[in-house]
Amino acid sequence: MEKDIILIFGGDGKIAQEIVQRYLEHNCTVIAVDKKEKNSNSNFNNNPNYYYYSSDVTSVDELNKLYKKISEKFSYVTHIISSAGGPFSSEINGIFDITFEDIEQSIKLNLISHIYIVKIFLPLLQNSVNNNKSILLFSSLNALKSFDLPAYSAGKSGIFGFVNSIVRDIGTFNIRINTITPGTVATPEEIANKYYNYKYKDMMALDQFTSPKDIADVCFSLSHITKAITGQNIIVDYGQIT
Repeated sequence: MEKDIILIFGGDGKIAQEIVQRYLEHNCTVIAVDKKEKNSNSNFNNNPNYYYYSSDVTSVDELNKLYKKISEKFSYVTHIISSAGGPFSSEINGIFDITFEDIEQSIKLNLISHIYIVKIFLPLLQNSVNNNKSILLFSSLNALKSFDLPAYSAGKSGIFGFVNSIVRDIGTFNIRINTITPGTVATPEEIANKYYNYKYKDMMALDQFTSPKDIADVCFSLSHITKAITGQNIIVDYGQIT
């Protein structure tokens, strides 16, 4: 039986590190990919099931080179998770301040990169004989509710349409695909900030911020437990969107 190999893009972010840890705890092989040259969590380096690669997800050339490296070493993967993305500084105050350059770059990072990843790395999922294979792409509450960030929100919205367009095509290869939409994930410093709490926490129906652990729980569930789910968007926000 094949060992599970999890390929995680944006793999050095604060949320992704929790996801990496979750799969390592279940004895999966984890391949983390991030633009940073080195991973920031040195504890992972001591785990023989952990591999780290640096790549720019907005570059087709870099992703093709990465595909060659991974395919030569592993030949297949069983699950792909893409948490890559983030807003650009000029769009924080909305459409009036965002630059044309940041519009283009934000759409490329927050939507087009996910399409690149699926198109380029899909053959690795097809190569697996495992009956349980999946893709999970990260969206954002900004795709569902107004929090400014116009280009970021547009990119994250586009992920829903992309997933819906390919769910049946890849389903013929027994590959599931879903999106996950996290709520506001606050750092300890933000949680300690009274203004930040007042601004965001009152939105939560359950009076709690979403944590990286919450998101890791859902990622693992979608890949390894809830195997009947495909073509769906899973919101993880403690009722922030309500």
